[in-house]
Amino acid sequence: MKKLVLIFLLLLQIPVISGNNQSQDSSAKRIVGTWFADANRNTRWVFTADGKVFNYDKNTFKVMYRYTISNSCQNNSDDSAEFLTLMDKDGDEFCFRLNGVNENKNGILSMTNMSNMEALLFVNDVNITTAK
Repeated sequence: MKKLVLIFLLLLQIPVISGNNQSQDSSAKRIVGTWFADANRNTRWVFTADGKVFNYDKNTFKVMYRYTISNSCQNNSDDSAEFLTLMDKDGDEFCFRLNGVNENKNGILSMTNMSNMEALLFVNDVNITTAK
């Protein structure tokens, strides 16, 4: 009987654990792909599933960063927000607050650069028009 109670308690923990991972993974999964800067469609960021993002301008490779998505970034922390941290080869970090990542499959990546509070908008299709 004790084993049955223990197994039951363990089974109750599984949805809680996987549920938390799903909410954190959702933005990480939705960000994977090619994103074009709304202001200049020649600039694109390509996010890979293995945590790398490649920056291109006019089809010319510029720089590669490692990226993570979490609830904190540099001096910013918020359990109800997600932050994108980019790290270059020298270990310098760049912090962005994620405002939306392809919400309802709208094709828009919206974030705020935390160093200057500049809003950045990307689209995953060069033909998408955004309200400006």
